[in-house]
Amino acid sequence: MDSPAHVARIPGSISKAGLAFIAYFLIAIAATWPLTRGLARDIPWDLGDPVLVLWVLAWDCEQLLRILGGDVARIATFFDANIFYPTPLTLAYSEHFMAQAIQILPVYAITGNPILAYNVLFLSTWVLSGLGMYLLVRELTGSAVAGFVGGLLFAFAPYRVPQSGHLHVLSSQWMPFTLYGLRRYFVTRRRLPLAGAAIALVLQCLSSGYYLLFFSPLVVAFAVWEIASRRLWRDLRMWRDLVAAGAVVAALVVPFLLPYAALRETARASRPIAEVELYSADVYSYATAFSAQRVWGSILQMFRKPEGELFPGAIPTLLAFIGLVAFAVRCATTPTSLERGWRRWLAWFLAFLAVSHALGALAAVAFRRVTLDAGLFELRITNINQMILRSGIALGLLLILSPAARTRFVVFMRERGFWVVGIVLVMWVSLGPSPRAFGRPLEILSTYRLLYDYVPAFDGLRVPARFAMLVALMLAVLAGYGAHLIARFRGGTAVLAVACVLFLLESTSVPFTLNGMAPIRDLVTPEARIYPPREASDVYRVLGRQPEDSVLVELPLGQPDYDVRAVYYSTIHWRPLINGYSGFFPPYYGLLITALSEIPRHPEVSLDAIRSSGATHAIVHESAYRNGEGEATSAILRDAGAVEVFRQGSDVLLRLSR
Repeated sequence: MDSPAHVARIPGSISKAGLAFIAYFLIAIAATWPLTRGLARDIPWDLGDPVLVLWVLAWDCEQLLRILGGDVARIATFFDANIFYPTPLTLAYSEHFMAQAIQILPVYAITGNPILAYNVLFLSTWVLSGLGMYLLVRELTGSAVAGFVGGLLFAFAPYRVPQSGHLHVLSSQWMPFTLYGLRRYFVTRRRLPLAGAAIALVLQCLSSGYYLLFFSPLVVAFAVWEIASRRLWRDLRMWRDLVAAGAVVAALVVPFLLPYAALRETARASRPIAEVELYSADVYSYATAFSAQRVWGSILQMFRKPEGELFPGAIPTLLAFIGLVAFAVRCATTPTSLERGWRRWLAWFLAFLAVSHALGALAAVAFRRVTLDAGLFELRITNINQMILRSGIALGLLLILSPAARTRFVVFMRERGFWVVGIVLVMWVSLGPSPRAFGRPLEILSTYRLLYDYVPAFDGLRVPARFAMLVALMLAVLAGYGAHLIARFRGGTAVLAVACVLFLLESTSVPFTLNGMAPIRDLVTPEARIYPPREASDVYRVLGRQPEDSVLVELPLGQPDYDVRAVYYSTIHWRPLINGYSGFFPPYYGLLITALSEIPRHPEVSLDAIRSSGATHAIVHESAYRNGEGEATSAILRDAGAVEVFRQGSDVLLRLSR
């Protein structure tokens, strides 16, 4: 299974990895241009979720700096963030981004600019994803050229572009590092690569709650595949190493899960099944490209839906296909002892049944129902479960009766099986609790529904379609095998260079969207700009000089674009904030929004809500309202005893009467 290239390091491999890193870095700058021109002030993609992440990162870094400075009491209150006052554990209403905060802690400590820190992280997800996949594919194939191609395909997978506003989805960079470390451990039997794999897995689990649940089982399956391939079931030293590594990972990850478990006990933290179905992939999502992508954006629009632009790219698919076909031909022509007589014919018949039923299942997945008119009878295929079961039974009988088929199957599973089976399974799971094609239900078992019903925390995830990142991972590896095959032919490297250029053309969207915003109703659309703390309105700095027990409410409250800005700008003063914006909301927040939605029209209700909230200060953004309602809101608060503390333009800071 292992060639010398796998066992010993390739000469110059470190320098080649460095060159690959530089190449990915330069391509990332080009693919996200003009982000680097405004690295300290611009927000990639939009001013929605990324602005929330700015606040999370700033909160994490502030707590870490206080803890490192000796204030260890902050550990106990780490998740009691300053939004949605007085609700506890509000950091757990979304991702905690701890791994990312550790990465950018020096940048934040030196500059105090969460925008710069965020953009460094944003670019690093592309670059490190490429480097990790480069190492993994090089390890699997022994080819630095194949490694570079695989790294490029994963780093700049088309799926990343429409997910550019979700840092936790982009943060898949530790996946290939984890698999690379495990692979090196099984090849060399040294503990250092295993330690590296454990560290990478911890970072991956702490980078994204989605990938903690999606990727961790994949790591276990990969380890089992390696053990089975190498027949190491009785190796006690290996089991001790793996158990120790698993214990370390659990010890570092579990403490960050406890606040989420506590939140589930005190608040509704699960997603309705209808919401999960809405954000599941459709079969034809994998034939639907993101509309802003240059090559396929206007062509491949098979079935549009939220989070459903999952086309993996023509070049990765083609390279993976070439690699699999070549490997299948190699397996088929491998000399084996052939059956004779009736056994040979039975083996061919079983192989025909297995393949035909598998193809029938695939056709039913694509078209929901298949009808074959054979003249004397009509064959209809709708039940995909039955077709898969029959194919599996035929394959099982074939493997039992045919040593030749068994030998070829073992070779396939040992060399490519994990990646092929894996990509099929993760695509299947991405279809969510009710698999559909063109929006219509399929007669097939929902693997995701089993996870939703029986695995803790899966019912808190909203978007099964995000399994598409694992599809990109598997596809990059399979494409790497295809690239390795092509590179062995004369002129193959030049062909791959052209393929890389074509891939970047089909997968990127330049110029990259910055500071994106959509117009809002009822209120004035805010400026399409988020300012670094040092350039923000002075009203926040004045608030920071108010008593430590001050509690702020920003008006308007309840409109997401304004709430997320209130959350972000609280990083200047860190006072408790009545407003909030996150993946979940406290049960009372909807009522509070209603009470404060039109203060001039029902002032008594609004004033009672503000008093009940515990707010001591209010910032009124008068220019956010239409028809003079902003000035009227400030006047109502003054009439109720509020005192103006500071004004800058249309932003007014008021001290509320108690």
